[in-house]
Amino acid sequence: MNAPAIAQPQATGPRLIAPVWHTGLLLVALAGLAVWSARQHGLLASGQPRAASYVVTIACEWLLFGLAAWGIRMRGVSISSVIGGRWSTPKLFLRDLGIGALFLVVSNVTLAGLSAVLRPGPNANIARMLPHGRIEIVLWIFLSLSAGICEEFVTRGYLQQQLGGLLKNATAGLVAQGIIFGAAHAYQGPKLMFTIAVLGCMMGWLAQWRQSIRPGMLSHFLQDAVGGIILGRH
Repeated sequence: MNAPAIAQPQATGPRLIAPVWHTGLLLVALAGLAVWSARQHGLLASGQPRAASYVVTIACEWLLFGLAAWGIRMRGVSISSVIGGRWSTPKLFLRDLGIGALFLVVSNVTLAGLSAVLRPGPNANIARMLPHGRIEIVLWIFLSLSAGICEEFVTRGYLQQQLGGLLKNATAGLVAQGIIFGAAHAYQGPKLMFTIAVLGCMMGWLAQWRQSIRPGMLSHFLQDAVGGIILGRH
């Protein structure tokens, strides 16, 4: 008598985590935010206070986060599962902080080499948005924290998984979100846009490797906060 066959677990590939129509809506919102960012830099050039721009940008970041969260909830997916869990102990937080800091060093060295080849030159848009004075620095830190949480959730969390499901390939989803991340920074010029797309792909690899966007959130926050404050003081 033959032994009963044992059911083998099915390999799970990339899957959709939100309705397809919602992804289109999110991409339209991202494009609108990119256009708005370009307009904001024009307003800064004409003398608009940086502090007001920071506050509005923080609000936009969290609205985008809410839009992405709404989409995954329609599919019954939790925010925690897209992020990759929570820090249940200080040790886990410190581990992710260490990974994020190490990634920050490696990615900056890599991007410095890429910049040496592309030679993008000084960017007036970036210079105008850097913080000066205590109030702007405090708001900049909150802005950097919002960017680290919201942008990583939307790109390396939502888009990387969703596009991987749509394209039936996790690597394709990783590359696609990196391109979208770079395109959202088009106001910085084509060379820096390409550099940022490469960074987006590197951060996508980090999220894929760790099965979590928590290290990327910390790295993104540190990059924006520390880098912006140092450059602003000079």
